[in-house]
Amino acid sequence: MSVDVVRLETVREPVGVRLSGRVRSVAVERRHWFGVGGLAVVAASVYVVFAYLHFRQGTFFGWDLGIFDQIVRDYAHFRAPDVSTKRHLSPTDSGVFALADHFSPILIVLAPMYWIDNSAFNLLFAQAVLFAAAVIPVWIYTRRKLGVPAAYCVAVAFLLYWPLQSALDFDFHEVAFAPLILATLIERVDAGRWRHAAIAAGALLLVKEDMGPVLLMVGIWIMIRGHRRIGAYFAAAGGATFAFLIWVVMPAVGGSSKRDWYYAQLGRSFGQVAVHLAEHPSLLVTEFIDPHVKLHTAFWLFVPVLFLCFRSWIFILAVPQILERAFSDNQFHWVQTYHYNAYLAAILVLAAVEGASRFKWPKVRLAWAVGVLAIGVGLLPFYPLWQLTSDSLWQRSSTVHVEEHLLSEVPEGSYVMMPWSADPYTGGHVRPVSLGCMGDAPEWMLTGNLKTDVAALNKALPADQNRLRYVAVATDGRWTIAKLAYPLDPRPQVPGPSTC
Repeated sequence: MSVDVVRLETVREPVGVRLSGRVRSVAVERRHWFGVGGLAVVAASVYVVFAYLHFRQGTFFGWDLGIFDQIVRDYAHFRAPDVSTKRHLSPTDSGVFALADHFSPILIVLAPMYWIDNSAFNLLFAQAVLFAAAVIPVWIYTRRKLGVPAAYCVAVAFLLYWPLQSALDFDFHEVAFAPLILATLIERVDAGRWRHAAIAAGALLLVKEDMGPVLLMVGIWIMIRGHRRIGAYFAAAGGATFAFLIWVVMPAVGGSSKRDWYYAQLGRSFGQVAVHLAEHPSLLVTEFIDPHVKLHTAFWLFVPVLFLCFRSWIFILAVPQILERAFSDNQFHWVQTYHYNAYLAAILVLAAVEGASRFKWPKVRLAWAVGVLAIGVGLLPFYPLWQLTSDSLWQRSSTVHVEEHLLSEVPEGSYVMMPWSADPYTGGHVRPVSLGCMGDAPEWMLTGNLKTDVAALNKALPADQNRLRYVAVATDGRWTIAKLAYPLDPRPQVPGPSTC
Protein backbone atom coordinates (compact mmCIF):
# COMPACT_ATOMS: atom_id res chain seq x y z
CA MET A 1 0.00 0.00 0.00
CA SER A 2 1.27 3.44 -0.96
CA VAL A 3 2.31 5.73 1.83
CA ASP A 4 0.23 8.49 0.21
CA VAL A 5 -2.99 6.73 0.97
CA VAL A 6 -2.18 5.69 4.50
CA ARG A 7 -4.62 7.31 6.97
CA LEU A 8 -3.81 7.72 10.62
CA GLU A 9 -6.85 7.11 12.72
CA THR A 10 -7.49 9.70 15.40
CA VAL A 11 -7.44 8.25 18.87
CA ARG A 12 -10.90 8.86 20.29
CA GLU A 13 -12.02 8.88 23.89
CA PRO A 14 -14.75 6.49 24.91
CA VAL A 15 -18.23 7.97 24.65
CA GLY A 16 -18.70 7.86 28.41
CA VAL A 17 -15.52 9.83 29.01
CA ARG A 18 -16.45 12.47 26.42
CA LEU A 19 -19.92 12.95 27.86
CA SER A 20 -18.54 13.16 31.37
CA GLY A 21 -16.02 15.83 30.32
CA ARG A 22 -18.71 17.83 28.55
CA VAL A 23 -20.96 17.72 31.61
CA ARG A 24 -18.07 18.88 33.81
CA SER A 25 -17.32 21.71 31.36
CA VAL A 26 -20.94 22.88 31.36
CA ALA A 27 -21.05 22.70 35.15
CA VAL A 28 -17.87 24.78 35.46
CA GLU A 29 -19.18 27.32 32.95
CA ARG A 30 -22.47 27.57 34.78
CA ARG A 31 -20.67 28.04 38.08
CA HIS A 32 -18.73 30.98 36.63
CA TRP A 33 -21.88 32.55 35.27
CA PHE A 34 -23.43 32.31 38.71
CA GLY A 35 -20.23 33.75 40.13
CA VAL A 36 -20.04 36.84 37.94
CA GLY A 37 -23.81 37.25 38.01
CA GLY A 38 -23.76 37.12 41.79
CA LEU A 39 -20.95 39.68 41.81
CA ALA A 40 -23.06 42.02 39.69
CA VAL A 41 -26.08 41.54 41.96
CA VAL A 42 -24.03 42.26 45.10
CA ALA A 43 -22.50 45.37 43.51
CA ALA A 44 -25.90 46.60 42.33
CA SER A 45 -27.30 46.09 45.83
CA VAL A 46 -24.49 48.10 47.42
CA TYR A 47 -24.81 50.85 44.82
CA VAL A 48 -28.60 51.00 45.25
CA VAL A 49 -28.37 51.21 49.05
CA PHE A 50 -25.77 53.97 48.75
CA ALA A 51 -28.00 55.95 46.36
CA TYR A 52 -31.14 55.35 48.42
CA LEU A 53 -29.59 56.60 51.64
CA HIS A 54 -28.48 59.80 49.94
CA PHE A 55 -31.86 60.23 48.26
CA ARG A 56 -33.68 59.68 51.55
CA GLN A 57 -31.56 62.36 53.19
CA GLY A 58 -31.86 64.82 50.33
CA THR A 59 -28.09 65.23 50.11
CA PHE A 60 -27.76 64.94 46.33
CA PHE A 61 -26.77 68.09 44.45
CA GLY A 62 -30.21 67.94 42.86
CA TRP A 63 -29.71 70.05 39.73
CA ASP A 64 -28.82 67.17 37.41
CA LEU A 65 -31.09 64.62 39.07
CA GLY A 66 -34.01 67.05 38.84
CA ILE A 67 -33.32 67.75 35.17
CA PHE A 68 -33.19 64.08 34.19
CA ASP A 69 -36.26 63.39 36.32
CA GLN A 70 -38.19 65.93 34.23
CA ILE A 71 -36.89 64.47 30.97
CA VAL A 72 -37.66 60.83 31.67
CA ARG A 73 -40.95 61.69 33.37
CA ASP A 74 -42.05 63.51 30.19
CA TYR A 75 -41.08 60.48 28.12
CA ALA A 76 -43.12 58.29 30.46
CA HIS A 77 -46.18 60.49 29.87
CA PHE A 78 -45.59 60.63 26.10
CA ARG A 79 -44.71 64.34 26.19
CA ALA A 80 -41.86 66.27 24.65
CA PRO A 81 -38.95 66.24 27.13
CA ASP A 82 -38.82 69.83 28.40
CA VAL A 83 -36.70 71.11 31.29
CA SER A 84 -38.28 74.03 33.16
CA THR A 85 -35.32 74.20 35.56
CA LYS A 86 -33.10 75.55 32.81
CA ARG A 87 -35.48 78.20 31.47
CA HIS A 88 -38.60 80.04 32.61
CA LEU A 89 -39.26 83.15 30.52
CA SER A 90 -43.05 83.31 30.73
CA PRO A 91 -45.97 81.72 32.62
CA THR A 92 -46.46 79.34 29.67
CA ASP A 93 -42.81 78.58 28.89
CA SER A 94 -42.33 74.82 29.25
CA GLY A 95 -38.54 75.14 29.39
CA VAL A 96 -35.61 73.94 27.32
CA PHE A 97 -36.25 71.08 24.90
CA ALA A 98 -33.97 68.37 26.26
CA LEU A 99 -32.64 67.09 22.91
CA ALA A 100 -31.56 70.62 22.01
CA ASP A 101 -29.48 70.73 25.18
CA HIS A 102 -27.91 67.25 25.00
CA PHE A 103 -28.72 64.48 22.54
CA SER A 104 -29.46 61.53 24.84
CA PRO A 105 -32.53 59.73 23.43
CA ILE A 106 -31.43 56.49 25.13
CA LEU A 107 -33.04 57.88 28.29
CA ILE A 108 -36.42 56.89 26.87
CA VAL A 109 -35.75 53.25 27.82
CA LEU A 110 -36.05 54.27 31.49
CA ALA A 111 -39.55 55.73 31.03
CA PRO A 112 -41.47 52.52 31.94
CA MET A 113 -40.00 52.71 35.45
CA TYR A 114 -42.20 55.74 36.08
CA TRP A 115 -45.27 53.67 35.25
CA ILE A 116 -44.44 51.57 38.30
CA ASP A 117 -43.12 54.15 40.77
CA ASN A 118 -43.50 57.94 40.61
CA SER A 119 -40.09 58.90 41.97
CA ALA A 120 -36.77 60.30 40.76
CA PHE A 121 -35.15 57.43 42.67
CA ASN A 122 -35.98 55.32 39.60
CA LEU A 123 -33.04 56.97 37.86
CA LEU A 124 -30.63 56.32 40.71
CA PHE A 125 -31.74 52.69 40.82
CA ALA A 126 -31.23 52.32 37.07
CA GLN A 127 -27.80 53.93 37.24
CA ALA A 128 -26.71 51.57 40.01
CA VAL A 129 -27.89 48.50 38.09
CA LEU A 130 -26.33 49.63 34.79
CA PHE A 131 -22.96 50.31 36.42
CA ALA A 132 -23.01 46.91 38.12
CA ALA A 133 -24.07 45.12 34.91
CA ALA A 134 -20.97 46.45 33.14
CA VAL A 135 -18.90 43.99 35.16
CA ILE A 136 -20.22 41.11 33.04
CA PRO A 137 -18.55 42.09 29.72
CA VAL A 138 -15.49 43.21 31.73
CA TRP A 139 -15.26 39.73 33.26
CA ILE A 140 -15.80 37.96 29.92
CA TYR A 141 -13.08 39.99 28.23
CA THR A 142 -10.62 39.54 31.11
CA ARG A 143 -11.21 35.79 31.31
CA ARG A 144 -10.40 35.50 27.60
CA LYS A 145 -7.20 37.48 28.01
CA LEU A 146 -5.95 36.51 31.48
CA GLY A 147 -7.90 33.52 32.76
CA VAL A 148 -10.57 32.97 35.37
CA PRO A 149 -8.77 33.96 38.62
CA ALA A 150 -7.58 37.24 37.10
CA ALA A 151 -11.06 37.89 35.71
CA TYR A 152 -12.58 37.87 39.18
CA CYS A 153 -9.84 40.14 40.55
CA VAL A 154 -10.29 42.67 37.76
CA ALA A 155 -14.09 42.49 37.99
CA VAL A 156 -14.06 43.46 41.66
CA ALA A 157 -11.44 46.15 41.01
CA PHE A 158 -13.65 47.56 38.25
CA LEU A 159 -16.66 47.72 40.56
CA LEU A 160 -14.53 49.61 43.11
CA TYR A 161 -13.01 51.96 40.52
CA TRP A 162 -13.47 55.50 41.82
CA PRO A 163 -14.92 57.03 38.59
CA LEU A 164 -18.00 54.86 39.08
CA GLN A 165 -18.21 55.83 42.74
CA SER A 166 -17.96 59.53 41.92
CA ALA A 167 -20.75 59.25 39.37
CA LEU A 168 -22.96 57.40 41.86
CA ASP A 169 -22.32 60.14 44.39
CA PHE A 170 -23.23 62.98 42.02
CA ASP A 171 -26.86 62.65 40.97
CA PHE A 172 -27.87 60.77 37.79
CA HIS A 173 -26.48 61.31 34.28
CA GLU A 174 -26.64 59.69 30.86
CA VAL A 175 -23.18 58.30 31.64
CA ALA A 176 -25.06 55.50 33.44
CA PHE A 177 -25.27 53.69 30.10
CA ALA A 178 -21.69 54.28 28.95
CA PRO A 179 -19.65 51.69 30.94
CA LEU A 180 -21.95 48.80 30.02
CA ILE A 181 -22.19 49.75 26.34
CA LEU A 182 -18.47 50.51 25.96
CA ALA A 183 -17.40 47.32 27.74
CA THR A 184 -19.78 45.30 25.57
CA LEU A 185 -18.56 47.03 22.41
CA ILE A 186 -14.89 46.38 23.20
CA GLU A 187 -15.53 42.76 24.16
CA ARG A 188 -17.61 42.04 21.05
CA VAL A 189 -15.03 43.63 18.76
CA ASP A 190 -12.32 41.52 20.39
CA ALA A 191 -14.47 38.42 19.87
CA GLY A 192 -15.00 39.30 16.21
CA ARG A 193 -18.77 39.43 16.62
CA TRP A 194 -19.39 42.34 14.28
CA ARG A 195 -23.19 42.39 14.34
CA HIS A 196 -23.21 42.53 18.11
CA ALA A 197 -20.54 45.22 18.01
CA ALA A 198 -22.57 47.25 15.53
CA ILE A 199 -25.62 47.11 17.82
CA ALA A 200 -23.51 48.28 20.76
CA ALA A 201 -22.06 51.07 18.60
CA GLY A 202 -25.56 52.21 17.65
CA ALA A 203 -26.58 52.28 21.31
CA LEU A 204 -23.46 54.27 22.18
CA LEU A 205 -24.43 57.01 19.72
CA LEU A 206 -27.74 57.41 21.58
CA VAL A 207 -26.02 58.09 24.92
CA LYS A 208 -24.73 61.59 24.19
CA GLU A 209 -23.70 63.69 21.23
CA ASP A 210 -19.99 63.46 22.06
CA MET A 211 -19.90 59.68 21.78
CA GLY A 212 -19.40 60.02 18.01
CA PRO A 213 -15.66 60.75 18.33
CA VAL A 214 -15.33 57.76 20.68
CA LEU A 215 -16.87 55.51 18.03
CA LEU A 216 -14.55 57.04 15.45
CA MET A 217 -11.64 55.88 17.61
CA VAL A 218 -13.24 52.44 17.87
CA GLY A 219 -13.10 52.29 14.08
CA ILE A 220 -9.42 53.27 14.06
CA TRP A 221 -8.71 50.60 16.70
CA ILE A 222 -10.47 48.00 14.56
CA MET A 223 -8.38 49.03 11.55
CA ILE A 224 -5.21 48.71 13.61
CA ARG A 225 -6.31 45.17 14.44
CA GLY A 226 -6.30 44.42 10.71
CA HIS A 227 -9.98 44.78 9.79
CA ARG A 228 -9.65 47.89 7.66
CA ARG A 229 -12.99 47.83 5.88
CA ILE A 230 -15.04 47.11 9.01
CA GLY A 231 -13.06 49.67 10.97
CA ALA A 232 -13.69 52.28 8.30
CA TYR A 233 -17.43 51.70 8.63
CA PHE A 234 -17.32 52.24 12.40
CA ALA A 235 -15.09 55.31 12.10
CA ALA A 236 -17.27 56.86 9.40
CA ALA A 237 -20.43 56.21 11.43
CA GLY A 238 -18.91 57.86 14.49
CA GLY A 239 -17.56 60.92 12.71
CA ALA A 240 -20.60 61.47 10.50
CA THR A 241 -23.08 61.04 13.35
CA PHE A 242 -21.20 63.50 15.54
CA ALA A 243 -21.16 66.13 12.78
CA PHE A 244 -24.81 65.52 11.91
CA LEU A 245 -25.96 65.86 15.52
CA ILE A 246 -23.87 68.90 16.36
CA TRP A 247 -24.43 70.93 13.20
CA VAL A 248 -27.83 69.72 11.97
CA VAL A 249 -30.06 67.91 14.45
CA MET A 250 -29.52 69.88 17.65
CA PRO A 251 -29.72 73.33 15.99
CA ALA A 252 -32.86 72.18 14.14
CA VAL A 253 -34.67 71.50 17.43
CA GLY A 254 -33.68 74.77 19.06
CA GLY A 255 -30.16 74.12 20.24
CA SER A 256 -26.80 75.40 19.12
CA SER A 257 -23.68 73.77 17.74
CA LYS A 258 -21.81 75.75 20.38
CA ARG A 259 -24.14 74.95 23.28
CA ASP A 260 -21.25 73.47 25.31
CA TRP A 261 -18.36 75.39 23.82
CA TYR A 262 -15.80 75.40 26.62
CA TYR A 263 -12.77 76.44 24.57
CA ALA A 264 -13.06 80.22 24.42
CA GLN A 265 -9.38 80.59 25.37
CA LEU A 266 -8.46 78.75 22.15
CA GLY A 267 -11.04 80.03 19.68
CA ARG A 268 -14.72 80.32 18.84
CA SER A 269 -14.94 77.30 16.52
CA PHE A 270 -13.16 74.02 15.74
CA GLY A 271 -11.35 75.74 12.89
CA GLN A 272 -10.10 78.60 15.06
CA VAL A 273 -8.96 76.14 17.71
CA ALA A 274 -7.01 74.12 15.13
CA VAL A 275 -5.32 77.27 13.78
CA HIS A 276 -4.53 78.55 17.26
CA LEU A 277 -2.94 75.24 18.28
CA ALA A 278 -0.94 75.14 15.06
CA GLU A 279 0.39 78.64 15.77
CA HIS A 280 1.07 77.87 19.43
CA PRO A 281 2.02 74.16 19.60
CA SER A 282 3.23 74.53 23.18
CA LEU A 283 -0.45 74.64 24.18
CA LEU A 284 -0.65 70.95 23.32
CA VAL A 285 1.44 70.41 26.45
CA THR A 286 0.50 73.27 28.74
CA GLU A 287 -3.25 72.69 28.41
CA PHE A 288 -2.72 69.20 29.83
CA ILE A 289 -0.80 70.32 32.89
CA ASP A 290 -2.18 73.74 33.75
CA PRO A 291 -3.80 73.91 36.20
CA HIS A 292 -2.13 71.00 37.92
CA VAL A 293 -5.43 69.49 39.04
CA LYS A 294 -5.64 67.98 35.55
CA LEU A 295 -2.46 65.99 36.21
CA HIS A 296 -3.75 64.98 39.62
CA THR A 297 -6.95 63.56 38.14
CA ALA A 298 -5.07 61.81 35.33
CA PHE A 299 -2.63 60.26 37.78
CA TRP A 300 -5.41 58.77 39.87
CA LEU A 301 -7.19 57.51 36.77
CA PHE A 302 -4.13 55.47 35.78
CA VAL A 303 -2.82 54.34 39.19
CA PRO A 304 -5.66 51.84 39.85
CA VAL A 305 -4.73 49.97 36.63
CA LEU A 306 -0.98 50.37 37.25
CA PHE A 307 -0.61 52.42 34.04
CA LEU A 308 -0.90 49.32 31.85
CA CYS A 309 -3.68 50.94 29.80
CA PHE A 310 -0.89 52.61 27.81
CA ARG A 311 0.23 49.20 26.50
CA SER A 312 -2.97 48.74 24.50
CA TRP A 313 -4.41 50.45 21.44
CA ILE A 314 -7.76 50.36 23.24
CA PHE A 315 -6.50 53.43 25.08
CA ILE A 316 -7.16 55.60 22.00
CA LEU A 317 -10.89 55.22 22.69
CA ALA A 318 -10.32 57.43 25.74
CA VAL A 319 -8.51 60.16 23.79
CA PRO A 320 -11.62 62.16 22.69
CA GLN A 321 -12.93 62.42 26.24
CA ILE A 322 -9.49 63.27 27.63
CA LEU A 323 -8.96 66.02 25.04
CA GLU A 324 -12.49 67.33 25.46
CA ARG A 325 -11.92 67.86 29.16
CA ALA A 326 -8.22 68.80 29.24
CA PHE A 327 -8.70 71.69 26.79
CA SER A 328 -11.94 72.84 28.42
CA ASP A 329 -12.10 76.07 30.41
CA ASN A 330 -14.74 74.51 32.68
CA GLN A 331 -13.08 73.57 35.96
CA PHE A 332 -15.71 70.91 36.64
CA HIS A 333 -14.16 68.87 33.81
CA TRP A 334 -10.76 68.69 35.48
CA VAL A 335 -11.50 67.13 38.86
CA GLN A 336 -12.43 63.72 40.25
CA THR A 337 -15.62 64.81 41.97
CA TYR A 338 -18.16 64.61 39.18
CA HIS A 339 -19.42 62.00 36.73
CA TYR A 340 -17.22 62.75 33.72
CA ASN A 341 -14.55 60.18 34.54
CA ALA A 342 -17.07 57.33 34.42
CA TYR A 343 -17.01 57.54 30.62
CA LEU A 344 -13.40 56.34 30.81
CA ALA A 345 -13.84 53.53 33.36
CA ALA A 346 -14.47 50.56 31.04
CA ILE A 347 -12.01 51.82 28.41
CA LEU A 348 -9.08 52.19 30.80
CA VAL A 349 -9.71 48.92 32.64
CA LEU A 350 -10.03 46.82 29.48
CA ALA A 351 -7.06 48.57 27.88
CA ALA A 352 -5.02 47.65 30.96
CA VAL A 353 -6.25 44.06 30.74
CA GLU A 354 -4.95 43.81 27.18
CA GLY A 355 -1.73 45.46 28.29
CA ALA A 356 -1.31 42.85 31.00
CA SER A 357 -2.05 40.04 28.55
CA ARG A 358 1.13 40.97 26.68
CA PHE A 359 3.30 39.82 29.55
CA LYS A 360 4.99 36.56 28.66
CA TRP A 361 4.59 34.85 32.02
CA PRO A 362 1.12 33.87 33.33
CA LYS A 363 2.17 34.49 36.94
CA VAL A 364 3.01 38.11 36.12
CA ARG A 365 -0.38 38.57 34.48
CA LEU A 366 -2.13 37.18 37.54
CA ALA A 367 0.07 39.26 39.84
CA TRP A 368 -1.04 42.39 37.99
CA ALA A 369 -4.71 41.47 38.47
CA VAL A 370 -4.18 40.82 42.17
CA GLY A 371 -2.32 44.12 42.46
CA VAL A 372 -5.16 46.00 40.78
CA LEU A 373 -7.63 44.43 43.20
CA ALA A 374 -5.43 45.35 46.18
CA ILE A 375 -5.20 48.96 45.02
CA GLY A 376 -8.97 49.16 44.53
CA VAL A 377 -9.57 47.92 48.05
CA GLY A 378 -6.83 50.12 49.46
CA LEU A 379 -8.26 53.27 47.89
CA LEU A 380 -11.80 52.56 49.05
CA PRO A 381 -11.59 54.71 52.24
CA PHE A 382 -10.80 57.77 50.11
CA TYR A 383 -13.85 57.59 47.85
CA PRO A 384 -17.64 57.89 48.18
CA LEU A 385 -18.68 54.30 48.91
CA TRP A 386 -16.78 54.50 52.18
CA GLN A 387 -19.59 56.75 53.39
CA LEU A 388 -21.57 53.55 53.96
CA THR A 389 -19.44 53.02 57.07
CA SER A 390 -20.55 56.37 58.50
CA ASP A 391 -23.47 56.46 60.92
CA SER A 392 -24.55 59.85 59.57
CA LEU A 393 -25.45 58.42 56.17
CA TRP A 394 -27.88 55.98 57.79
CA GLN A 395 -29.76 58.71 59.70
CA ARG A 396 -33.11 59.90 58.43
CA SER A 397 -33.73 63.56 57.55
CA SER A 398 -37.08 65.31 57.78
CA THR A 399 -36.18 67.82 55.04
CA VAL A 400 -37.32 65.66 52.14
CA HIS A 401 -40.65 64.86 53.76
CA VAL A 402 -41.25 68.55 54.50
CA GLU A 403 -40.45 69.60 50.94
CA GLU A 404 -42.74 66.96 49.47
CA HIS A 405 -45.54 67.95 51.88
CA LEU A 406 -45.33 71.67 51.04
CA LEU A 407 -45.12 71.07 47.29
CA SER A 408 -48.25 68.92 47.48
CA GLU A 409 -50.14 72.04 48.64
CA VAL A 410 -49.38 73.80 45.35
CA PRO A 411 -51.84 73.41 42.42
CA GLU A 412 -50.74 70.73 39.96
CA GLY A 413 -48.66 71.94 37.05
CA SER A 414 -47.59 75.18 38.76
CA TYR A 415 -44.10 76.59 38.32
CA VAL A 416 -42.21 76.77 41.60
CA MET A 417 -38.86 78.39 42.27
CA MET A 418 -36.97 76.10 44.62
CA PRO A 419 -33.43 75.17 45.65
CA TRP A 420 -31.74 72.63 43.40
CA SER A 421 -31.67 70.01 46.15
CA ALA A 422 -35.49 69.99 46.15
CA ASP A 423 -35.89 69.48 42.38
CA PRO A 424 -35.95 65.65 42.50
CA TYR A 425 -38.85 65.60 44.99
CA THR A 426 -41.62 67.24 42.96
CA GLY A 427 -43.10 63.90 41.93
CA GLY A 428 -44.13 65.59 38.68
CA HIS A 429 -46.82 67.47 40.61
CA VAL A 430 -45.19 70.85 39.88
CA ARG A 431 -42.49 72.16 37.54
CA PRO A 432 -39.31 73.43 39.24
CA VAL A 433 -37.61 76.62 38.09
CA SER A 434 -34.27 77.99 39.14
CA LEU A 435 -33.02 81.42 40.15
CA GLY A 436 -30.75 82.68 37.39
CA CYS A 437 -32.51 80.68 34.67
CA MET A 438 -35.63 82.78 34.39
CA GLY A 439 -36.90 86.01 32.90
CA ASP A 440 -40.29 85.88 34.59
CA ALA A 441 -41.32 85.51 38.23
CA PRO A 442 -42.94 82.13 38.98
CA GLU A 443 -46.24 82.09 40.84
CA TRP A 444 -44.86 79.96 43.69
CA MET A 445 -41.69 79.69 45.70
CA LEU A 446 -40.33 76.99 48.03
CA THR A 447 -37.79 78.64 50.29
CA GLY A 448 -35.87 78.33 53.51
CA ASN A 449 -35.51 82.11 53.74
CA LEU A 450 -38.36 84.02 52.09
CA LYS A 451 -36.96 87.54 52.49
CA THR A 452 -33.53 86.64 51.12
CA ASP A 453 -34.84 84.65 48.13
CA VAL A 454 -37.36 87.33 47.13
CA ALA A 455 -34.58 89.92 47.25
CA ALA A 456 -32.35 87.68 45.11
CA LEU A 457 -35.16 87.16 42.58
CA ASN A 458 -35.85 90.90 42.38
CA LYS A 459 -32.17 91.48 41.70
CA ALA A 460 -32.03 88.80 39.00
CA LEU A 461 -35.06 89.95 36.99
CA PRO A 462 -35.20 92.92 34.61
CA ALA A 463 -35.62 96.37 36.16
CA ASP A 464 -39.30 96.65 35.22
CA GLN A 465 -40.10 93.42 37.09
CA ASN A 466 -38.07 93.83 40.25
CA ARG A 467 -40.76 94.93 42.70
CA LEU A 468 -42.03 91.43 43.48
CA ARG A 469 -43.78 90.49 46.70
CA TYR A 470 -44.51 86.95 47.92
CA VAL A 471 -46.63 85.95 50.90
CA ALA A 472 -46.26 82.75 52.91
CA VAL A 473 -49.03 80.22 52.35
CA ALA A 474 -47.75 77.33 54.44
CA THR A 475 -44.76 76.73 56.68
CA ASP A 476 -43.27 73.51 58.00
CA GLY A 477 -40.18 73.86 60.13
CA ARG A 478 -37.72 76.14 58.39
CA TRP A 479 -39.34 75.66 54.97
CA THR A 480 -42.05 77.91 53.51
CA ILE A 481 -44.21 77.74 50.43
CA ALA A 482 -45.04 81.26 49.25
CA LYS A 483 -47.27 82.69 46.51
CA LEU A 484 -46.69 85.72 44.30
CA ALA A 485 -48.81 88.60 45.61
CA TYR A 486 -47.50 91.44 43.43
CA PRO A 487 -47.73 91.91 40.56
CA LEU A 488 -50.84 89.75 40.23
CA ASP A 489 -50.51 89.46 36.46
CA PRO A 490 -46.82 89.42 35.54
CA ARG A 491 -46.06 90.53 31.99
CA PRO A 492 -45.64 87.48 29.73
CA GLN A 493 -42.44 87.28 27.75
CA VAL A 494 -41.54 85.51 24.55
CA PRO A 495 -39.51 82.35 25.19
CA GLY A 496 -35.97 82.59 23.90
CA PRO A 497 -32.69 80.70 24.25
CA SER A 498 -31.82 79.08 27.54
CA THR A 499 -30.51 81.51 30.12
CA CYS A 500 -28.41 78.80 31.78
